[in-house]
Amino acid sequence: MGLLDEVLSMAGSSGMFQQGGLGNVVSSWLSNGQNLPVSASQLQNVLHSGALQQAAQQHGIDPTQLTSMMSTLLPGLVDKLTPHGQVPDASALQSMLKGLTAGA
Repeated sequence: MGLLDEVLSMAGSSGMFQQGGLGNVVSSWLSNGQNLPVSASQLQNVLHSGALQQAAQQHGIDPTQLTSMMSTLLPGLVDKLTPHGQVPDASALQSMLKGLTAGA
């Protein structure tokens, strides 16, 4: 599994963000309005630290660096992957991700 897939998997549960007090932030990413920012520390508080540690270790980066990257990338990425305000099903999401990473 690639790092992008792992990041999206960790962030994919909106319930996790709701419980962490970031429901309004994620809602802004899903809506057509301006995307609210999220900080690395907010992500660390919401996401499972074990999963962050494991993903970072597998890809040879520091967990702090991973959450910093996620805080920069997630708002725009979620916004682009949810053009109609809804998270696509798994196969549609995989197709979109392939399109995003094809040029990389």
